[in-house]
Amino acid sequence: MISFSPIQFETLKSKVLANANIRSITPGDCKALAFQIYSKTKLTVSETTLKRVYGFAYSKFKPSLFTIDVLAKFCDYEGWDDFCERESVPSEKSQNEHVDWKTLSQNAAKITHFTLQALKNRSGIPFGQTIRRKFIDDHFDEFLRGDYTATVFAAPSGYGKTIGLCHWIDEKLESDSNDIILFFSSSALMNVFLSGRDLNDWLLALLGYSQEEDIEALFDINKRNDGRFYLIIDGFDEHMFKNDQFELVLTQLMDIFSFYQSHEWFKLVLTMRSANWINNKHNMEFGLKNWFTGFITDHDLTTNVPLFNIQEIKELSRKINPDVQNLVAIDVANNFNHPLYFQFYYKQNKNNFSLSNIDHICIYELISIFILNKVYLGHYATEKILLLKGLVDEMDFQAGIYELDKFKCNDLLKQYSHAYNELLSIGFLREVNSSNDFQFKTLVQFGNNNFLEFTIARKLLLDNNQRFDLQLIKQINNAFNDSEHKLPVIKWCVIHAVKNGQQESFELLAQTNLNPKEKSELIIFLGDLLQRVCFGSTNAEATANFFKQDCSDGLFYYFFGLELVNTDYKKALQTLLKFELSDHKKVLTYTALATIAILQLDLKQLEDHLAKLKSFPQDDFHHFAINPLHCLNAIYQYLKYGMIRKDFFAEITRFYFNPPKQSETIHNRKANDLIFLLSAYSTFICRKPYKTLRFVNALHSIDKTSAETSFAYNFFLKIAESDAYFLLDKQANLLKNNDEISASHKQAEYLFTPFMKSLFYGLKIKNAISGNDYSAINSYLNCLNQVSDESGNKLSKLFIYASILNNELLLNLDPQLYKQVSYNHTRLLRECGLSVDVFISPKSEVLALKVKVNN
Repeated sequence: MISFSPIQFETLKSKVLANANIRSITPGDCKALAFQIYSKTKLTVSETTLKRVYGFAYSKFKPSLFTIDVLAKFCDYEGWDDFCERESVPSEKSQNEHVDWKTLSQNAAKITHFTLQALKNRSGIPFGQTIRRKFIDDHFDEFLRGDYTATVFAAPSGYGKTIGLCHWIDEKLESDSNDIILFFSSSALMNVFLSGRDLNDWLLALLGYSQEEDIEALFDINKRNDGRFYLIIDGFDEHMFKNDQFELVLTQLMDIFSFYQSHEWFKLVLTMRSANWINNKHNMEFGLKNWFTGFITDHDLTTNVPLFNIQEIKELSRKINPDVQNLVAIDVANNFNHPLYFQFYYKQNKNNFSLSNIDHICIYELISIFILNKVYLGHYATEKILLLKGLVDEMDFQAGIYELDKFKCNDLLKQYSHAYNELLSIGFLREVNSSNDFQFKTLVQFGNNNFLEFTIARKLLLDNNQRFDLQLIKQINNAFNDSEHKLPVIKWCVIHAVKNGQQESFELLAQTNLNPKEKSELIIFLGDLLQRVCFGSTNAEATANFFKQDCSDGLFYYFFGLELVNTDYKKALQTLLKFELSDHKKVLTYTALATIAILQLDLKQLEDHLAKLKSFPQDDFHHFAINPLHCLNAIYQYLKYGMIRKDFFAEITRFYFNPPKQSETIHNRKANDLIFLLSAYSTFICRKPYKTLRFVNALHSIDKTSAETSFAYNFFLKIAESDAYFLLDKQANLLKNNDEISASHKQAEYLFTPFMKSLFYGLKIKNAISGNDYSAINSYLNCLNQVSDESGNKLSKLFIYASILNNELLLNLDPQLYKQVSYNHTRLLRECGLSVDVFISPKSEVLALKVKVNN
């Protein structure tokens, strides 16, 4: 008897279909085929058996001899032995006599091209508009340079593993190398498993070899000519298989790896999700030295696939729409460094693609769309929602526990097993096995923080009757405290309030216990959101009524604080002007906008805002302890003409000799705080540091009871003091302030907004100059330039440059740095249309001349 051969069996299956006149079999055809077989042979092969034969049902075993005998008789043979003798053996011999490396390459190429085309067609962005990823090239270069047999690309769902790999394979196929690439997806492995075949036999059959032949002998070194054989499997993940199927396929794959790992020409490449690698690497890395795991970018996720960098975002945007200039803020663009979110954005805007229109709301809209399509509208939607609610119920927010022990929540997972598997398959949830030699532990986690925070917010709203109110805010304050998830959860609740016409609840945002940095982010987010509401169609009538009124005090004054200054803060303030504000609030809003224009050295904007302020009656300025128009005008005159308004500084003098009592209401305190700080910094115009110190002391004497603003307010006063000490060369006082602020920064950097950081690094530079620590200046200057660009604080850079240029000792110690600062200073003045004569002191001019002479 001739033994069972997978290749011969595949040929027989094809002949059965040809005899039955079936071009492409489906599960529904199996019943009709069973009837045809019985009609012709009078022997019965059941519909279920045929489904197992053709891979539509799972089978642990090879088909029985009876089954293959009947199938052979249906094709007019006497039986299986007759079929093998008459058809299979001659063709095998004929075929394999001519099999060599070239034939092998051709056979593999057919499969690889088919897989490539299928994966390209599934790309969320048309493949022709996607980009090559440099990290893929770097990964393969290092992999092939070392003594490795296998490598893995491990990352969560949606990181772009597959598309990046397809680009690399495309380029490899177009090259003149003698390498062979056999590329297929895990769905092909599933079909192998369902047919009950051995993976190694299947691979040999794909490449044109029989089971009895040894593939190693056919890899003749002369014909191979230094070529490599790449076995590449995409999406090798547990969720693609059922129960113990994955373990069986993994075992067979590792058998192949073990057999060929001694051959330098054999290379195994896998892509899989991070959780799958974590859970199964103990089975794959038994020959650790033979595995290259790449450059881990996220150790918590065990990810070696990086997200998009800014250059890749720009390149991809240009490729999608070459006609559009995509200018986008770095902090906003970072939301789109995730390939999955970029893909979502493309699908929503493919007819008019541009990143210029994105804001801080876009990422939340994209996540909402994903969850709507994949969770709420997918299979087992109700079960998914109940499961997610149950998982959140098991979390301990106060203890910071957001991942769950599978053992403890296993009953819940079993109850909604279909929903759980669906959520695993789309990457919304993941399992991570963190067992050790002492205990078994598998954790259930959310796919990313965005999914986690959305689900928490939805659960909290559900428990609170879908209302965003004071009760919910108190619950969030108590539950999350200093958690990184607190602000995103609040943002999701705010979005819910807008979509359900609950805008009046925004006044309650003042009750959220947020640090300055979080508050800054929330206000910018809220500004973008209100802008969307104003021009959007959602709840149009409620939106119109919302803006046709004075903005509530709670919401309005929540927007104010010098620490909030950022390149996007201006948009948030301009949104306030869409309300029917009182004149007092309008004055304060234009004052804040003018302050931003000063910090950005934008004289044109400053002129416009001054014109607006001058149009208000003088009575509207009497509510302020210091007239903001006088303050802003004095700064404008100095920036524009180098003129010092003595009348304004006389007003400052009267203030600190007779300071007012603190206003009773928190809103008036917050309004005056902005103007007090603006006035304090304006005193540097007259270059009289003692006047600054007296003014700051007067502000300290005013009772300050607002805990919310105390940290930021006191920080700005201490910076103003430090600047005065620097001008007075009081090194001990300057060092004391520097140490206190540095300690705060080290202990709680999250309290510092970008604008505060720019002042902090400016203080570090002044302290370094005062203490003759010139070696530290360059590194602090780099930090200053980075955070100043983020906050738009050009004014700080301007005065720090001036402080450096006034130091003759630095010129002698580091003339190159001095020269670079001088160039940056002059360029900044010209870019902002400011007069060099106003900002270059005679001493600086002499030192600059020395630089030119020395160079």
